[in-house]
Amino acid sequence: MIKHGSGLFAGVVLLVLVFSQLTAQPASAGGVVGTGTPASCTEAAFDAAWAGGGVVTFNCGGAATIILTSQKSLVADVTFNGAGLITLSGNNLTRLLVANGGVLLTLNNMTLTAGSTAVGGALIEGTGAQIVVNGSRLTNSTATDQGGAIYCYVGTGGTLAVNNSVISGNSAARGGGIYNDGCVMSVSNSLFSGNSTVGAGSQRGGGLYTDGPLTVTNSTFTNNSGFDGGGVYVSSNAVATLSRVALLANSGSYGAGLENSGTVTITDSLISGNTALNDGGGIWNLDGRVVMRRTTVRDNRGSQGGGINSYGNRVELADVNVSGNTATGSTGGGGIYHGGGTMFITNATISTNQATGVGGNGGGIHQNSNDNLTLTNVTLSNNTAAGFGGGLYHLARYAVLTNVTIGRNTALAGDAIYEASVSGDPNVVQVKNTAIFGSANNCDGSLFVSLGHNVSQGTCASLVAATDQPNVPAVQMGALTNNGGAFAMLTIMPLPGSPVINAGDPAACPTLDQRGAARVGTCDVGAVEFGAVLPRLYLPLLVR
Repeated sequence: MIKHGSGLFAGVVLLVLVFSQLTAQPASAGGVVGTGTPASCTEAAFDAAWAGGGVVTFNCGGAATIILTSQKSLVADVTFNGAGLITLSGNNLTRLLVANGGVLLTLNNMTLTAGSTAVGGALIEGTGAQIVVNGSRLTNSTATDQGGAIYCYVGTGGTLAVNNSVISGNSAARGGGIYNDGCVMSVSNSLFSGNSTVGAGSQRGGGLYTDGPLTVTNSTFTNNSGFDGGGVYVSSNAVATLSRVALLANSGSYGAGLENSGTVTITDSLISGNTALNDGGGIWNLDGRVVMRRTTVRDNRGSQGGGINSYGNRVELADVNVSGNTATGSTGGGGIYHGGGTMFITNATISTNQATGVGGNGGGIHQNSNDNLTLTNVTLSNNTAAGFGGGLYHLARYAVLTNVTIGRNTALAGDAIYEASVSGDPNVVQVKNTAIFGSANNCDGSLFVSLGHNVSQGTCASLVAATDQPNVPAVQMGALTNNGGAFAMLTIMPLPGSPVINAGDPAACPTLDQRGAARVGTCDVGAVEFGAVLPRLYLPLLVR
């Protein structure tokens, strides 16, 4: 594991001192840049137009690029309206804009490109400033330390809003696209692509690094790269909320899609196609808290934890798909590697994941934690391990499985579950209302405790409770397919006549099955209730 530290260049401290001594002035009416031709849109004309603040427009006779030879230090509120035609370029020699203390800077349909400096390649925000980026492009800028395109310094009351914009091709040692140093930051309907962390230092946050409150909606992070957090890095001080976000094809050593050491909530999102050289192809959670709802984690790769890798302190997954991920190293955890902190997985499908490395254990889940793992209404299916535990590999504290369906997984031993603890360890797998099938070699290891009402095909020697049904010749379960539900997950429905039907313990069964359907009568064993009626989903009359 890698512990992270951070610091600011002395240059940043000097900039902050400058910011604190500059006070925003009331804005004037603004000005017009140019007289109708591209040649008239010069740096001098630009300087004259924004000097007093206000709304700045451009009359350049079409598209124009204005080369800036020095950064522009804004001390009054100013709005730049570029109409999608105006590019400000630093020619890879200078930062473009500085929003000093208290200034409100608005960029409307502008392009800022080829900025270069130590911090905030295109744009830097001072104490208490507010920046709004609308419909704009910030591209191909560099910072030797933080914030390839934007660096936002919190001070007092700093805010940054990025809307309907593109942040691409930027690079820095940290925060290749944007470095948020404590500002209240929001991103909506925007694209972060091809940003990277380079050079010396910790190289965190290829697309975005946040050390402050962050809200991201309807946005995509793709093809970004960074040592830690190829797409997004959430620091220990940060609280981040991601809704309807796609983390796609990012790369890094740890947490190719996202690395979290703070608190992050992810809903209605897709984490796919990310590749980590080491831990956490999709997500790497290091001493942080993760809450994930109605999200798919699929087709990611990492040495340990192809989809998700967590070392604490708490992870909650509900209505989640974890599918098609691959762990390539000798440890495994194709779908999930649980190395520390409590983990709760509810109403989830973990399927078609692989631990392909020599000795790789836990095709679906590898649990090696001093904290508990709880699975409720979970389908573990069609996972494979080159080592042990096709569905679940357990070498840790308690794993508690309630109404879990474990089927058609494969491994060298323990196709469904491999319990690696030895006598005298306080470690145990507890199973209740769980269906285990698909192999004659489903369970290996002795530290299982049956809490009753389990059904198994083949060997599962610890299922000795009076209400268990061990060694059933045919559990009669359907294929892994779409059996409905508000959140589209593949599940396994019992077939008519299956011994799991009405075989559960009503006192232990959740009220709803994995799909959100009410369990009926004496509940079934496993994640999905046979014969249950799914609730109707009413869509709003108006769809925006």
